[in-house]
Amino acid sequence: MALIKTIIIDDEEQAREGVRTLLEGDSEIQICAICKDGIESIEQINEHSPDLIFLDIQMPEINGFEVINNIRMNPLPTIIFVTAYDQYAISAFEIQALDYLLKPFTNARFNEVLERAKSHIKNKTLVNLNNQIAKLLKGIGDSASDSTNQIINEVNNTRPAFNRLVIKASGKIHFVNFSDIYWIEADDYYVKIHTVNHTFMVRESLKGLGQRLDSTIFLRIHNSSIINTRHLKELEPYYNGEFFAHLTNGVKVKVSRGYRNNINSLIDSSNN
Repeated sequence: MALIKTIIIDDEEQAREGVRTLLEGDSEIQICAICKDGIESIEQINEHSPDLIFLDIQMPEINGFEVINNIRMNPLPTIIFVTAYDQYAISAFEIQALDYLLKPFTNARFNEVLERAKSHIKNKTLVNLNNQIAKLLKGIGDSASDSTNQIINEVNNTRPAFNRLVIKASGKIHFVNFSDIYWIEADDYYVKIHTVNHTFMVRESLKGLGQRLDSTIFLRIHNSSIINTRHLKELEPYYNGEFFAHLTNGVKVKVSRGYRNNINSLIDSSNN
């Protein structure tokens, strides 16, 4: 049998190292990633498509339930939930016959849970397990994700920029590269983020979103629009000091007179 690809997810370094140490002695396990938070874990799961995940529930930015809701794998991998306090969640796990580890756990308990998970994988009984996880998420995950918008804002505001936005749209958490964004427009209480492959509707102000963008790339050209200058193809004079900005995707966006200084600064910097 091929090695069981495994990812460890926990915001506590000691917990991550403890699980890693216990797994390293198992010749059937291949550790392909060790993650310290929900955002990193979503990316690593989607990249590696693991067979097995040790997933901490209570992480400070994006919790374990939200991680599951935002991975692309179908069927889901075998998941061993790890928790320190949530007695309600433990009761739900027991009712649904799901595997979990309650911190602090013994080596014997760890090995018991690991062997059961390996049996799921070897015997391909993941369908029932996935159904159980889906039921659990329906009962718990909805309430756990009520604060996701606030969480995403905190992530974007506290983490250094990695040339991307982390946004929630259509019930999913998306990682949007700056280079993929053509332009952004205000739409009542939402903003529309127009990218190469998709348009995202996000409940946020244009001003707030603009503060998280790279100011060397993105330019406010109107009360209701921001453009990615790397996708700016040409400027067409209109009248009364206004312009149209032609983007590389064929879209034409008005530059209002009130933001003409931004355009002048862009032209001056390009000439220097």
